[in-house]
Amino acid sequence: MEKFGIVDFKRKLKLGLPVIFLVMFLDRLTKILVVNNMELGETISVWGWFFKLTYVLNPNVAFSIRIGNSTTMLLLNILAIFILLIYFLKTKFSLVKIIALSMIVGGAFGNNYDRIKSGVVIDFLNFGTRGWRFAIFNIADASISVGIVILLISIIFFERDENQI
Repeated sequence: MEKFGIVDFKRKLKLGLPVIFLVMFLDRLTKILVVNNMELGETISVWGWFFKLTYVLNPNVAFSIRIGNSTTMLLLNILAIFILLIYFLKTKFSLVKIIALSMIVGGAFGNNYDRIKSGVVIDFLNFGTRGWRFAIFNIADASISVGIVILLISIIFFERDENQI
């Protein structure tokens, strides 16, 4: 069959959709557990000072960066998903790339659900040292970050330039 035809598209969907739905499910499940079992602002130590659960509501994007109001951030997130889906459809089939893109899209959908529902994102994963804490985040954020790193490594180090001999 042709290289970028329907067979390739079906292979991408068979691999990508389960990853997207798994990320969305885990993100939703963990957020529901936090909301139902913790008070807003509460912190629970999981592993000493290194790993804590801290329930916060985040009106911003990654690393608490604010880009306009919540509607602007939602629209930018939808635009990013659209661009990623186009890249997903146009890229050659690659197991690593499809998984990475699916992780990013699943995470974006997970956070968009929160933004649409309440205008803020539920964050709760809190890592750090005694004197320094990393940004509080969630499963969707982690999936997006890991997916981006995997995608960049794949593109930078393992993608062949078709024009090279």
